[in-house]
Order: sequence, then C-alpha cells, then structure tokens
Amino acid sequence: MKISLRMLMCCLLLLPLKVAAQDSASIYTAQLLQPPNDSVRTQAIGRLAALRIPATFPLLIAINDKKLYLLDHKAVTVDSKPTGEGTYRLYSLYPDNILLTNSSGQPLLLPLSALQTVDIPRADRLQLAGIAPLLNLFSNDAQKRILAYTQLKNTGDSATLSILQAALTKESNADARRTGKDVLYAARLYSATSTAAAKAYIDSIGDNWSDNAPVLLRNYAKAGFLNQETAHYAAAQAISLEKRYDSLQRIQNFFSGLSLGSILILIALGLSIVYGLAGIINMAHGEFMMIGAYTTYCTQVFFTHTLGIPQTDLFFLAALPLSFMVAGAMGWILERLVIRHLYAKPLESLLATWGVSLILIQTARLLFGDLTAVKTPQLLSGGWQVSPHLTLPYNRIFIIVLTLLMVVFTYLMLYRSRLGLQIRAVTQNRQMSACLGIETRRVASITFFIGSGLAGLAGCAITLIGNVVPDMGQTYIVDSFLVVVTGGVGKLAGTIFSGLGIGFFTKISESFFQAVYGKVFILVFIMLFMQYKPKGLFPDKGRVAED
Repeated sequence: MKISLRMLMCCLLLLPLKVAAQDSASIYTAQLLQPPNDSVRTQAIGRLAALRIPATFPLLIAINDKKLYLLDHKAVTVDSKPTGEGTYRLYSLYPDNILLTNSSGQPLLLPLSALQTVDIPRADRLQLAGIAPLLNLFSNDAQKRILAYTQLKNTGDSATLSILQAALTKESNADARRTGKDVLYAARLYSATSTAAAKAYIDSIGDNWSDNAPVLLRNYAKAGFLNQETAHYAAAQAISLEKRYDSLQRIQNFFSGLSLGSILILIALGLSIVYGLAGIINMAHGEFMMIGAYTTYCTQVFFTHTLGIPQTDLFFLAALPLSFMVAGAMGWILERLVIRHLYAKPLESLLATWGVSLILIQTARLLFGDLTAVKTPQLLSGGWQVSPHLTLPYNRIFIIVLTLLMVVFTYLMLYRSRLGLQIRAVTQNRQMSACLGIETRRVASITFFIGSGLAGLAGCAITLIGNVVPDMGQTYIVDSFLVVVTGGVGKLAGTIFSGLGIGFFTKISESFFQAVYGKVFILVFIMLFMQYKPKGLFPDKGRVAED
C-alpha cells in the first residue's frame, strides 16, 4: 500500500513537468513550421531533439527524411512510394500521427504539387543525428524500426528505455515487436538487483523468443552478473530454446518435403496416366506445365490491362480451369498429330516428343521473352505463423490442398467412372480392349487431354513459388519420370508414395549436403532401389506383369 501511494505521489509530481514539456513542444513546433527567422527555426529543432518527446518523433523523422510538407498550415508527410496515379497517402505529424482520410472515410490521396514543401537546411537536420535510432523507432518502415531496436540493445539509460517502451506500445509488426521486447527485457535483466526479478526477465526473454535470445542468455550466464543461480537459470533457458528451435526446424523440413512432394505428385499424375496407357515417354510433358504457367500469366494480363482491374485475386481463380483446358487441348492436339503414330515405340516417341518440347520452348521464348512473373494473389500472400520461428506459407499450403483435390479427382475418374474403367482396360491390354468394343483411340485422346491438363494445372500452381520461364518444364521433367518409374508405371498409389518420398528425401539430404550433392544422393538412392525393385513400389501382378 505504501509503495502504491509513493508511486501515485511521484506521478502527480511528474505530471506538471510532462504537461510543460508538451506545451513547449507545441511552441517549438509552431516556431519550426512558421519561423520569424532562420535562427529561431534552428533553435526550435535543437530544443525538440533535446526534449525527446515521442509525440514529436514523426515530425522529426519527416525533417530528417526531407519529407515535411504543409497542408492547410498543418504539418504532414507522405508515403515513400506513390500510388498508380502519382498521388500519395498523407499522414498528420503533430500532435497526432494518423492517416488522413477524405469525407467518405477513404485515404486522402494528393499529388506533391498540392502540398507546400518545408525546406530544412542540412545544418539543421544534423542536429537530429544523435537521436536518429530513437527517431527510427517510430518510422513507418518496419525494417528501419527493427534496425533501431538493435542499435539500442546495450542501452541502460532510463529515459531511452521509456521511449523504447512507448514505441513498443504502438508497434504493429510482429518481428519488430519481438526485437524491441528483447532489447527492453535484456536491459531490465542486466539492471535487476534480485534473483526473482532476474528470473522473471529471463522467462520474459524466453517467452518472447527472438532470434538473438539464446545468445543473449548465454552471454548473461557467462558474465554471471547477479549470482550463480541466475547464471545457471539463464543457461538452462538458452538450452531449452535451442531444443525447441531444433524441433521446429524438423517440422519445417517435414512441411518443405510435403510441399515439394505435392508439386512432384501434381506434375507426375498426368505423366503416370499417359505413360501407363500408351507406353509413350513424353518428354514434352514439362512443356504442358509451362503452357499452364503462361496461361496464368495471360489471364493476369487480361484482367489487368483489358478489364482494368489490377487489384484482384479473381484472375488466379479463372486461371486454374483455363490452364487445365489450354494445356489439355495442346495435349489432345499432340496426341492426334504425333503420338498416335508412335504407340509401343518408346525410342521414337522419346525423340519426337523431345523435338516437340524444343519447339514449344522456343515458341514461348519468342512470344513472351526470357522471364515473366505472375503476381501472387493477396489471399495467398504471407503465411500462417504457428510460432515465432515456424511460418507455413499460404501458397505452399494451397499447393498441398490442390494436389490432394487432384489426387481425389484422379482416383474417382480412374476407379469410379466408366471412362476410368476403359482407361485401365486399355492400359492393361490394348488389343483385347479393342476386341471388346472399346474405342482405344478415343480413350487415348481423352487420356492425353486429362494428363496434359493436370500438367497445366501444376504449371498454374508453380507460378505461386517461382517465375515463369520458357524452359521451366525441364526443371521438373526428370523428377517426374523418377516419381513415375519409382512408384510403378500407371499406379496412382505409387505416384503418391514415390512423390512424397522423393520430396522428403530431397529436403532431408539438402539439410546435410548442398543442393547439388543432395540431388546426386537421391539419384544414387533411386538407382539402388530400382536394382532391388525394378518394377517400382507397386508392380503389376499376374499375367499383366508377365506381359
């Protein structure tokens, strides 16, 4: 009770000083914006820098960045980049730092020509050099705020810590908030005078769990500032954080392997069906994926330039079925013109489809150039932050879900439809199926359409994680064949298990070796596996296997 009364009395005594400081800040701000002469403005900037009132920091930042303007005699600043029409969003600076809005509640957008520029000489701006880290604590740029927090990590000044605490109450970025709390807790820890207080701040550092937390706790343990008990406690907390980090890294590797495996499955689904049906080594399968990717790009251009709606995610929703249809149509044309004449001729089909792939690559290069990119939909930007050190990207989660849906679609098509029954019959014995009245050519055409469409859908999905280039299909075609051959030709379950297995093994090997050596390791492993099971994970049985 006595402590509370004492704190209350201190607050009452400090309140007039705080009000006086704010009144002084208002006076100096007015002198800065409308000075009777240059010396008054210089003195006003120096006084504001000396007062170190957080409410004035946005104004001082605008001075330091040469972005101070007047709008109706009020100090404002602008965003670092203009909007598409050359206008800027405006922010008030003092006494409130807020986004200005128009009568309808939308952000107020004006060109720089509509604002009055306040020119501050370089000599006056140099007065702010000493408090630059404190100013950046209130910057609109999150990266600047993170850097400012780290620059204050060795501070013990109570006034600076109070400003740091004020900045943290307004912090909106999770990474910046975690970095700032780390600095604040560390300063409190090093100034703690009791074991209970030191342990409390050690726990706070552990709960905050920034990237630097284990190093900070180990350094404190080695220094032994207070006593051995707190040193041992800090060391134990550091070890606990490192173990938790290792566990999360294993989860991250598992998710990365699942993501890569999903991509391989999505690409290899169509190849597995086509390869099993016709015995065709389709080297142009990767180019159907490329066609799907460029279909997505063209859909984006159509929505942006033709329809005039650049800020929308609808283009990607439209691109999903379009990429399937366009790539499927190209596969149907290829089967009609080339593949139909090369059934049961694996070497000739390999050479022919390889030539087709070169033609498609060069055509794409002539039409679109060497590099294009698809804008990631806003809905799939960012990620799900499971913990401070584990974030699962939304685009990867979408690819996993899309792959799952396509696997279900392929299963229902192959095993729960009349068309699937015909495809499986033609795959097992083309001549016998023809004798039973199945139109094998029609089945082959439809199968090529579906297989190529699945590759195009994979290309649409891959635009979420990489650029669109003419030879992007070459990156995945070898891995796709590895998935098909390892799992068993024409086997849906084999494609799934093989794709996931190769994805997981690739990510695990990359965590121990470089990416190139990891790929070599996977190839050697598959070679040894094929020596043991030459027909894959799920080989045909009975007379079909003998054929």
